[in-house]
Amino acid sequence: MKNFSNGILSKNITTANISVYVCLLFLVSPFLNGCSRLRIELQKDKSYKEWKAYQWKEIKKSPNSEVKEWIIYSRKLRGTNFLEYKIEGKVESTASTSLSAFKGDIIRHTNGSKIDEKLTTYKLMEKSEDSLLTYVIHDESFPFKDTEMCLRYKFFTDEDRNSIVKWNEAWDKCEIQPSKKLKRIEMFRGSWIFSSTENSSTQAVNIVQFDPKGMPMWLVKPMVIKFLRKGLENIRKITL
Repeated sequence: MKNFSNGILSKNITTANISVYVCLLFLVSPFLNGCSRLRIELQKDKSYKEWKAYQWKEIKKSPNSEVKEWIIYSRKLRGTNFLEYKIEGKVESTASTSLSAFKGDIIRHTNGSKIDEKLTTYKLMEKSEDSLLTYVIHDESFPFKDTEMCLRYKFFTDEDRNSIVKWNEAWDKCEIQPSKKLKRIEMFRGSWIFSSTENSSTQAVNIVQFDPKGMPMWLVKPMVIKFLRKGLENIRKITL
């Protein structure tokens, strides 16, 4: 009888414990669910901020006083130290004519045309129907060394009939030894994309990619903005 009573008592205690656990679980569940939802929302917010950090951000646009509009954007490239900038604007010419004008402008540089006084040396190393290889020395302001670049330009039309030129560093193709007097730009990439619009005009987009190598942004940003604006102005000029 005693053992039977102990069994009943033990069973009652177990049942009571289960009831307590169920009550606690009932009370705690909303809190746990809330924490879970909070973690999900925080993760979404973190993912969005990371995604947004690598999207194009407008940094400057043409003032209202300028008839020919332009907009400049910038962003970081994920997984690299590279910065990417681009300028967008309209050109009063067809896409194919704009691309041909850009190519012709490079060739005029190599023939000695002083379009840019900062370009103290501009050599054409190779030339074909769809490619150019150039070597350039650029005069930099004191106290910086003059810079040298070797670039391969490739010209083509994509499946959407956009006229495109892309360029990148090509030191493996330039048989020029490094000089202590010059700073070699190891990596410099970019493109022009010309897309035809209505009325025989073209939407022009110039993109450049580079590693600032620790240069402060207060110095990099205005230099790149000036470079992009000058490039678009030149395209507009040579396609008139």
